[in-house]
Amino acid sequence: MLHDASLQLLMDDLQLATLLDRLKLSSTPQASLERRVRVGSYVTIASPDFKDTFDVQIVDPDQSNPVHSRISYLSPLGSALLGLRLGAELTVPTSSKPRGNKPTASTQQKWIITDVRQHPGNF
Repeated sequence: MLHDASLQLLMDDLQLATLLDRLKLSSTPQASLERRVRVGSYVTIASPDFKDTFDVQIVDPDQSNPVHSRISYLSPLGSALLGLRLGAELTVPTSSKPRGNKPTASTQQKWIITDVRQHPGNF
């Protein structure tokens, strides 16, 4: 999942406007009081059944390193998380790797934000 998250989104005008609004909202002083995800945040997400959890840090595109759980705010997961609060639910597009000449299958994965912090903590 994090490997796919390192890819940058190709956005239409509406998606880009939405991302820019979320980026602006996430950078306000109130965002940190509301525990909103912003660039630099460490975020824990869990599957709805809480069997799978992931810790990621949202970073600028040039600092992205999925191997170390640092994902760009332009990635599918990063852009979906940006501006959301603790407890929010999100759906992230995922894809499986192609086998042979078969096209890549695309699915939607649901997650719940279980922690938002501005320091690594137990990360």
